[in-house]
Amino acid sequence: MSNSERDLQSIWSFMDGVAFTQGYVDAAGTRTRYVNAGPSDAPVVVMVHGMGGTWENFIANFAEFSKHFNTYAFDLKGHGYSDKPDEPYAVSGYVDQLEGFVETLGLKDVSMFGLSIGGWISTKFTLRRPDLVKRLIVMSAWGRTRISETEEDRQKGMQFLAQRAQSVADPTIEKMDKVFSQLIADPKQRMLDLLTLRMRVYAQPNMVRTMENVFAGIMPPHWDENVLTDEELKSINRPTMVIASPDCKDEFLVMAHEYKGLIPGVEWCEVLGASHWPQWETADQVNKASIAFFKG
Repeated sequence: MSNSERDLQSIWSFMDGVAFTQGYVDAAGTRTRYVNAGPSDAPVVVMVHGMGGTWENFIANFAEFSKHFNTYAFDLKGHGYSDKPDEPYAVSGYVDQLEGFVETLGLKDVSMFGLSIGGWISTKFTLRRPDLVKRLIVMSAWGRTRISETEEDRQKGMQFLAQRAQSVADPTIEKMDKVFSQLIADPKQRMLDLLTLRMRVYAQPNMVRTMENVFAGIMPPHWDENVLTDEELKSINRPTMVIASPDCKDEFLVMAHEYKGLIPGVEWCEVLGASHWPQWETADQVNKASIAFFKG
């Protein structure tokens, strides 16, 4: 596929034929953008995106999920088109927002589908409100103590944050492509309007300060205060699947194996050919495995 052919693709083609609504709701004091598709009387799935993302992280999953589930996704605070209060965005605050979202919409027996920091948030929510959670899927697992982190790992992390900060300060298509190169390995899958959407988000007023708050939420002391401990993972009593990308040898794969080793009865799913965004890069595989797991 040539670059011109890639540029003619659209993320919205995934929603062809899907009846969906988009709106805003107050979730624990945060005006929150969300999307919903699927039968209102079907079992509920809530999707939680990764750092810097939007609900559209899951646009390749909605068509299949909405055939079986009352499916929701939303923008975390400080992300997308949800409110952006001037404060560090710690995981605990995201969990507050998620809890408010679920309670405001009156959702029950929710299956959680979380990507990266969204998986961390979903796991914390499952621990906080097991009465509201039916099942849990975590992709590109995160949120553990970084005891094995090397100096090279730290330098890579700082380079990633610096690159993300530069892309916000002066958003261009080229910079968005560099950001997404760390999420989607195959450049042919980085659709132009996927990059344009992120560029529009980053071009909003005060986004440099907002991204500083996003980064602050994953730095000490907030990381340490919200880290997922061995005891917490061992105490999860809801059916859980961990989706890992073994072709991508990074800290997310290390942490996925830690989840696997600690969560009782965990179901392990490996998808080949993916990096950080398996729900996009290998959407067919992830949709099939996830839907089967959620249906029990």
